[in-house]
Amino acid sequence: MEYHETYHGQPIIVTTAKQGAGNWKSKAELLDSDQKRIPVEEGAEEVYSSEEDARRAALSYAAGAIDRSRISKGKP
Repeated sequence: MEYHETYHGQPIIVTTAKQGAGNWKSKAELLDSDQKRIPVEEGAEEVYSSEEDARRAALSYAAGAIDRSRISKGKP
């Protein structure tokens, strides 16, 4: 399932997929200004017991990536 989220104005796409034995995996991608998908590598190999847990974790990893990017840019 694909979910579209936004964090601090940054579009995020979270994709969840059911694995065997009821486990779930997820991945997060950020959209750049050209609408290209940039994968968030962190947490991509994690396995979760529910789709909601997988979705929340991917969103959290994406938010962390956005926060780190904002910190490195500093104040305008």
